[in-house]
Amino acid sequence: MRYHGMLLGILSWVALLAIPVEAAPRLKITLSNQEWPPYMGQELPYDGILSRLVKEAFARGGVDVAYRYYPNNRTLQSARNGQVDGSFGWAPTAERKRDLLYTLPVLSARMVFFQRKERPLAWSRWSELKGARVGITVGNFYSDDFDAQVKNGTLTVDNAPDDLINLRKLIAGRIDLFPIDQEVGKYLIAHHFSPAQGAELEAQNKTFWAAPLHVVIWRKHARGPELVERFNRGLKALQDSGDFERLLQETREACLQPRSAAP
Repeated sequence: MRYHGMLLGILSWVALLAIPVEAAPRLKITLSNQEWPPYMGQELPYDGILSRLVKEAFARGGVDVAYRYYPNNRTLQSARNGQVDGSFGWAPTAERKRDLLYTLPVLSARMVFFQRKERPLAWSRWSELKGARVGITVGNFYSDDFDAQVKNGTLTVDNAPDDLINLRKLIAGRIDLFPIDQEVGKYLIAHHFSPAQGAELEAQNKTFWAAPLHVVIWRKHARGPELVERFNRGLKALQDSGDFERLLQETREACLQPRSAAP
């Protein structure tokens, strides 16, 4: 009887996967969110770029999403201990996978160097950056490879307490390069510097580290695998329709506008 019950459960799950998204019953879940503009943020248009894409992909998978905001250090933990159904914007690690199920990646955070337009530093190998002054923000992680270059003396780093101070140092010529996620860097420049100051800076085309950003579901969730599958199907539908790129660009532009002009 035990094996018969297991077989019925498996068959029921297979049958569910065969049901078209639009025919399956809609589900409602709560995901933890945090302040990481322009990807996520309570005061951003559509709650930010990533928040909007996640909600739209789930909607196409028959799942309605509500967001609950937490301080940064509690956002992931709230999903790991089941306070919420899941979270998003997280790269996979072996330690996190013990508590969480991962969907397909929605976007990738792209770490690039910002530089002054008047003094571009083209490079293809880390060794070509020897002697450049690189600003870093205390507590931020820039990849294992970056850390290795600092340790072996290839990169000369200059610490600052936050990203805005590093951007000001870059404008002033006190550092030559500043590593930051491309979307985040553009957002900070648009909202905290004058157009004339922003025009002095540019992001390099070269991405030296990319981190995939996934939705995560509490591993003990009764419908965890189903939620992952629904999201993955919804994400594919969103991408195949062309709406993914449209919403991405639309939300990016809205987030870069002054607050009063954003929807």
